[in-house]
Amino acid sequence: MPRFIPTILFAAQFLFFAYGTSAQSLPLSSSCPCTLQGSVVDSVSGQPVPHALVRLAAPSPRAALTDSEGKFQFENLPAGLVTLEAEKPGYLSRDSIGPNLSLPVSVQLAPNSPPVTLKLTPESIIFGQVTDERGEPLEGFTLSIWSHIFNTNLSEVGMGSPFSAHTDDQGKFRIAKLSPGSYILLVNPPEGGAQKLLAKSSVPSGYAPFIYSGANDLFSATAVRLLPGKSQQVNFSLKREPFVRLSGTVSGYNPGDQVTLTLWAAAGVQDPHIVFDPANGSFRTDWIPPGPYTLIAQATSTASPEASALASQSGLVLQFVQARESSPHSFASQQINAGSSISDMRMVLQPTVNVPLIVHGFPSNHSDERPNLLPRFFALVPKSPGASSPEYFPGWENPEDTHFSGDLRMVFSGIPPGTYELVIGPLSNASVYVESASSGSTNLLRENLPLSGSIPPIDVVFRDDPAILSGFIYSGGTPAPGVVVLLSDSRSKPTMLSTFDRTGAFRIAGLAPGSYRVFATVPAVNPDYLDPAFWQKISSKIQEITLSPKQSASLNLELATVEE
Repeated sequence: MPRFIPTILFAAQFLFFAYGTSAQSLPLSSSCPCTLQGSVVDSVSGQPVPHALVRLAAPSPRAALTDSEGKFQFENLPAGLVTLEAEKPGYLSRDSIGPNLSLPVSVQLAPNSPPVTLKLTPESIIFGQVTDERGEPLEGFTLSIWSHIFNTNLSEVGMGSPFSAHTDDQGKFRIAKLSPGSYILLVNPPEGGAQKLLAKSSVPSGYAPFIYSGANDLFSATAVRLLPGKSQQVNFSLKREPFVRLSGTVSGYNPGDQVTLTLWAAAGVQDPHIVFDPANGSFRTDWIPPGPYTLIAQATSTASPEASALASQSGLVLQFVQARESSPHSFASQQINAGSSISDMRMVLQPTVNVPLIVHGFPSNHSDERPNLLPRFFALVPKSPGASSPEYFPGWENPEDTHFSGDLRMVFSGIPPGTYELVIGPLSNASVYVESASSGSTNLLRENLPLSGSIPPIDVVFRDDPAILSGFIYSGGTPAPGVVVLLSDSRSKPTMLSTFDRTGAFRIAGLAPGSYRVFATVPAVNPDYLDPAFWQKISSKIQEITLSPKQSASLNLELATVEE
């Protein structure tokens, strides 16, 4: 699923980590060696976890098993900082997928230090079977899953890194080590779609990729909901079908242009061999499974390739990566629901769009500033499935002069007509914030950008007086990790922070001054944070705050649970 990989980069502007604050400085004592006692409990039930392995990484590696009451003890330790980590089969560990992982806990050890409590989250599991229409098991099929980060703007945030499993000789599969949450499931046949020739026919047959619930694409798929420590069974019944072939002509390109054709399946990129004859514009695909596709054609001139841009000013390095060495000057896209072969497709290439980008207020002299406190990229993200690329990055307006002073002037080149979202980031804990972003009368902080015809420049204005919000998350009076969500009427998307700090501490810098609704949820909730119905359910947990420029404010948040 290569088209979804870059979306993970864009999600960084909404999902980032809190500064760790669990280890507070305490005066050391020479009266040690000390004894460190503690216990390991189930984070869901609160019950002790016996026979869990507890590792102590500092000052010297040690390990111990918890007893029948979930307790452990380390003796003869010097005073100072120690790091603890617990693990046990059946509970989430660092190699699990999702936010509820078993993370190290730092403790400042001194005489008479209180006992330490380590929490383990029980793993969730998806299992099931893949069969054909007769109920016969299908071996060697791949089950892939993607976790919803949050349901708003799925095309941008999309899905996280996939876990996968293969069906055995009984068609069965099992995917473990999953955090509670919502997941999309996809079944892929073995390479080639398990093709075979139909009787008395030259047309092969096989299985198409199948999205759980029978959705036509990942954007409309129904997610499977997993609760902590629970197993969910999901079965698939696939039907062998005759394969299809697409053919037709491409027009609207110049002699000598490089014409490329790409076929996107509903479940991701399909990469069949497509034969194209530039002399007459004819094309033909290999045999492919029936189903919905988007065929992309684009023409690129080989005369003026564009290079990636790198600028350095007073020790500050900004890098804007060009999506391709040369941008297409013409483009065509056609969506097809290929239930049978199609032989008369017509792809008429149309000119692409160049969109100027002007950035105001970007620091041009920050020799005393850490570069990672500044945004590192701008991008246009298509908002419709089947786009030719998941993102577009700008190049310098004048490639001969990549040094800048004052405003940055750049250009998005070769963008196909359509609707796009402007993404700027990462802005986690940044020293600047976006005050405004617009194209003509379109407010890009709240609206998408339609591209067709003549496009006004995109104007982005930065300011260097952001606010900071910090505080703690509690659940029934006990500190707890969670997801902090900030909603603002001036922006269409929430600002989010996932903190794994067991003290519940969070800190969000780089906030635009203004009014916010703030709340914290458990990572398993995965709601539509912009849905007023969801706000109503957690209304008692929402706090409102107005932040002024350069203000540092603090809030204590009560965790909104899955049940709410």
